[in-house]
Amino acid sequence: MFKAQSGICDEPNLHGLTLFCHVMTDDVDVMRRKIARIPSIIDELSDRFSEAMLNGFIAIGSEYWDILYPEHRPEGFGSFPELREGHRDAPEQVFDLLINLRSDRYDANYLAARTLNEWLGYDIEIAEHIHSFRYLDGRDLMGFVDAPDNPRGLRRRNVALIDKQQSDLFEHSSYLFVQKFKHDLKRWDYLGIERQEQVLGRDKVTSEKLPEADIIGVTHASKTRLLDKNEQPIPLLRQNMAWGDTREQGMLAMYFTCQPKAVVNWLKQRYQEDDSNQYDPLLDYTQATINSAFFVPSRAFLALSVERSAC
Repeated sequence: MFKAQSGICDEPNLHGLTLFCHVMTDDVDVMRRKIARIPSIIDELSDRFSEAMLNGFIAIGSEYWDILYPEHRPEGFGSFPELREGHRDAPEQVFDLLINLRSDRYDANYLAARTLNEWLGYDIEIAEHIHSFRYLDGRDLMGFVDAPDNPRGLRRRNVALIDKQQSDLFEHSSYLFVQKFKHDLKRWDYLGIERQEQVLGRDKVTSEKLPEADIIGVTHASKTRLLDKNEQPIPLLRQNMAWGDTREQGMLAMYFTCQPKAVVNWLKQRYQEDDSNQYDPLLDYTQATINSAFFVPSRAFLALSVERSAC
């Protein structure tokens, strides 16, 4: 049996639905049992809507983890990092649970969310409810291909999931950082294509990196490259989707990793000025309004936690 929850490494879908929740009960045993059942409920709904490619997962917030599983905290699992410098600010919001659903049918996501909400009942309160969608050929609403350097194939599992050498207990689990960005598209559109390409460092149509000779200043591409200061790969899988309507729009960014420290440094690299007083220029046109850290346990860990509670 595939031990990781679905939705972590799955290929992109057309529609997404994400619920940020607070737990309203003190009955920890009940919540362990209910949470452990969720991957199976999603599997059953996925079989029902097989053509929709329904997938999803439940993740545990950094603070709630110690209440739910006090004896087993993943190494390096902490709160969302402080990202504040100049006009760039990404304040942390604390949530107990995150439920993410994706499929190629809007109605399948809706039914799955209702089913899970009924299962959890009054034990949770939904604080944020975000519908997201695939825009054009996998582009952000700013018009550029999103995360063109995302790992492909089996490499997705290698960077997103904890392996047995790291931890027997948390094998097939993943660390998750979430940011909900709100774009200022009026200011962005005013730049024009040539200036937008200078900010991103990529061709808007092909997504190819611009030649170094054509680049003026620092770019988003250089600040988000998946190599650290020592030129070592950063294990990061992005599962981002657009959200919004005609009034406000943005991107719901999900960063999965097996090495949270590397992704924290990657985030800081975007927000904090380097030795040349440069930061990610794209942050001048978008603001992260939700910033949270979670852990996505494997199916095996969720099942084991219930067994231990029954002993």
